Amino acid sequence: MNSCGLLFEPSLPSMDEVSLAKIAQHNEWELLGECFLLLQENFEDGRGEVASKIATYPEYPRLALLLQDFEIRHLPLEALFRDYGKLEKEQPSALSALLLARVHSDRDQRIAYAKKAADAEEAAGSPLFAIAKIFELGTRAEGGEASVVKKLVALLDDYPGCAEGWRLLAQLAPLYAHSDYAVAAARMEPWVLNKDSALYKGSKTVADKAASVKLLQVSELAAARSRLQNIDDDVFVKLAQASAYARDNNPVEALLLITAVIEMEPDNHVAIFNRALLYRDYFGYDASGKFYDVNDIGDARCENLLPVDIRQAEEDDLIRFLELTKKMDQSNLLRRVQAEYRLKNR
Repeated sequence: MNSCGLLFEPSLPSMDEVSLAKIAQHNEWELLGECFLLLQENFEDGRGEVASKIATYPEYPRLALLLQDFEIRHLPLEALFRDYGKLEKEQPSALSALLLARVHSDRDQRIAYAKKAADAEEAAGSPLFAIAKIFELGTRAEGGEASVVKKLVALLDDYPGCAEGWRLLAQLAPLYAHSDYAVAAARMEPWVLNKDSALYKGSKTVADKAASVKLLQVSELAAARSRLQNIDDDVFVKLAQASAYARDNNPVEALLLITAVIEMEPDNHVAIFNRALLYRDYFGYDASGKFYDVNDIGDARCENLLPVDIRQAEEDDLIRFLELTKKMDQSNLLRRVQAEYRLKNR
């Protein structure tokens, strides 16, 4: 292990190390699959059953995090903040601190409680230490701390089975020109080994989605389109196909697909963000923000798709995207950084 990073740069663990870690976590992921089904089928009934399993298996902190993920979907964030704040006050523990961090609205407090959780578990080297540290690093990354990627790689070297860390790395790596890290993170999916598990299909889909995105990033368009055939998610496929068209210098087809997604899901934050990029990067406008001439495109389908003031439309989309993702998880980190940068440098 080289996690100290003092003598030489930290490096990612090997695939063999990750595979061994996956095998060691097999029982936990099986239990997570059972709890996922319970919560997905009936949140109210499943909530009590999952809480019972959390008490029975305290060595599996991801169970509590899974339950909280579903609570965030179904319950007001203010109520969750109150309840988890009370838990941390009356029954303080590393887990209660992390749970409070995940629903706290203040970034500094999220970092403080995540650090408290990690510090409490560091000596024991428990899985909760790595998970809490990953949350802390992800929150720090939102503030633009450049050292996060190096620290994340060092942590993964010590904890190769931390799925949360690999998924955060996939988000951060492109920000720091580490396409090698992004590809490595994509290769680690899926984390569920049992193909009959409730989580396997979702995890396999994550793998296919991650692979297609990385292939698009390096302009391997044919391979990306082939991988998309495995994905049963019409919205994701349309957005990925739009990206492929844009990279193939066909922004009209890209805009048509993105428009179709927004018609299906008006608040789809990814589609709104991608449309903003498309306006700026592929459809030119003059200093006043007016599109040069729609006839120059040579495609009548754009006549009703392009706004008169593209610059304002781009700004509106970026602002809307930031509003929609304000309370979302760290999977939108890269896009939020890009959106804030573009708005600042207009």
